[in-house]
Amino acid sequence: MDKAALSSLIAFNFWANNRILATCERISADDFVRTVTPNPGWRSLREILVHVLDTEYGWRSVLQSQDATTILDAADFADVAALTAHWQTEQAAWFAYDARLRQEDLDAPYDVNAENGLTVWQRIAHVVMHGIQHRSEAAAILTGYGQSPGELDFDVFLQEKPGTTIDGITGSVVHDLNAE
Repeated sequence: MDKAALSSLIAFNFWANNRILATCERISADDFVRTVTPNPGWRSLREILVHVLDTEYGWRSVLQSQDATTILDAADFADVAALTAHWQTEQAAWFAYDARLRQEDLDAPYDVNAENGLTVWQRIAHVVMHGIQHRSEAAAILTGYGQSPGELDFDVFLQEKPGTTIDGITGSVVHDLNAE
């Protein structure tokens, strides 16, 4: 995968996360932690979002050969503000990691001991697609609470990012990642 295109997907991932978190600010604290029915597998909006954050944190740590044994616990995030603060730190870590990645790094095995042949770019793509799945669950819950986050599509990201240009050959996005 092209480095610029993968960087675009990482930026999209955090743009979409930020839209969900901003929408969560408009619901009550009770709604944030309420058990939802039907249960999408993570009981509450907070638990879904902590699961997404934990996945982003865990895979970035693995890809950077850091300790990834810590599993985030939803109970450690009392409210949306606490979750957002932690996610901003993770977002900065991802952008820093992405800035250091070179094209040749993307096709390398994500773990030199891995026998499955998966590459760094495939693991990063997994993180983005995993987030898409769970953000859609979160968006449905938020919409049920009367607070839709709006469209979370990649093309909306491309249209909304200030200063974004699209390279027609690679589909990559060039913009200031700090202009959130």
